[in-house]
Amino acid sequence: MFNHVLLCTHGTEGALKAESFVFQKLTDNPTLKVTVLTVLDEDWRGMTGDDWLNSSKTHTTFLDHVENQMNEEIAEEWQRIKDSYPVADQAEFLQRTGNIAKTITKVAEQLACDLIVIGPYRKKKKFSIHSTGMGLKARMKNQELHPLLPCPLLIAP
Repeated sequence: MFNHVLLCTHGTEGALKAESFVFQKLTDNPTLKVTVLTVLDEDWRGMTGDDWLNSSKTHTTFLDHVENQMNEEIAEEWQRIKDSYPVADQAEFLQRTGNIAKTITKVAEQLACDLIVIGPYRKKKKFSIHSTGMGLKARMKNQELHPLLPCPLLIAP
């Protein structure tokens, strides 16, 4: 029924459900094309704090360090996916930075995907010493995504 699925993941509990759902379907249907997309929210570079104490060079160096750290964490997440689902070796992995909803829909359009899969809504957790801290924490509002959709959206059970 579907030929090209865009799996949006960022390592959270909900995203893990989407991954499991898609890679089980890929196991059942090896001709299905899957693209795994991880989106860094565009506003992360707007981080502020005691910036008035730093020079612009120090601020830029710090932001570059943070970006490299996030890239490493995303690479680790992708390796976790490949280790968990051997069939994921068939998938293409993409990382983009931008508005989450707009980036998902833009990539889906560019790749001519006929299904987008995301994880289910998750309640915002309060800080816990038992939290794994894994996954990007950016959230997307459904009312921002839905009007932009170029194809059906499946929210993984």
